[in-house]
Amino acid sequence: MQQHTGEHIFSGLVHKHFGYDNVGFHMGTDEVTVDFNGVLTQEQLDELEDEANQLIYDNVPVKVFYPSKEELEELDYRSKKEIEGQVRIVTIEGCDSCACCGTHVAKTGEIRLIKILSAQKYKGGVRVTMLSGEKAYADYCLKHINTLGIARLLSVKPEEAGDAVVRLKQKNIEMKKEIKQLKKELYALQGAPERK
Repeated sequence: MQQHTGEHIFSGLVHKHFGYDNVGFHMGTDEVTVDFNGVLTQEQLDELEDEANQLIYDNVPVKVFYPSKEELEELDYRSKKEIEGQVRIVTIEGCDSCACCGTHVAKTGEIRLIKILSAQKYKGGVRVTMLSGEKAYADYCLKHINTLGIARLLSVKPEEAGDAVVRLKQKNIEMKKEIKQLKKELYALQGAPERK
C-alpha cells in the first residue's frame, strides 16, 4: 500500500506540473518503476520528491469513492484506459485524482517517505525508479551503513565520503600514469623492449 500510494502521489505531481502521463508501472519486490511520456531533469525530480514528501508530512487523507456516471463526466482524473461500468476514484488532495482498483493507505503520513533512486531516458520519456515507506527507509539505512564504512576507511566525516572517493580515484589514475612512466624508464635503462 505504501509503494502504490507513493506512486500515486509522484505520478499525480508529474501530471499536475508537467502534464506527463504514467504510461507504465511495475511494482517489484525490490523497487518500483514508473514510465512517463516526457523527460524530467534531475532538478525537476528533486523538486517533485520534495513536494511528494511534503504531502506525506502533511498527512493528507487518501479518499476513495464511486462517482455516478454524471459525476464522473465532470471529474478531471487520470486513467490509462477507457473504463466501462462503475469507476473507483482515488484522490489525494493537492496532487492526484486517479481511476484505480488497488489498495492504498488511509492517510499519506502512513507512507513515511518517498525516495527517487534513479531516472533514465526510456522510449522518448523517462523511467523513474523509486521506493516508498518501509522499503525507502531500509534503503536509506543500508546506504548510511555503507557511507559510514567508507568514511571510516578514508578517515573522513560521513558527509565528506563522496568527495574523498573522488580524490582517491583521481589519485589512483595519477599513480597508474606514474607507474607506467616509471616502467617505461626502467625498461629503457635495462635495454629491454617496453612492455604494455
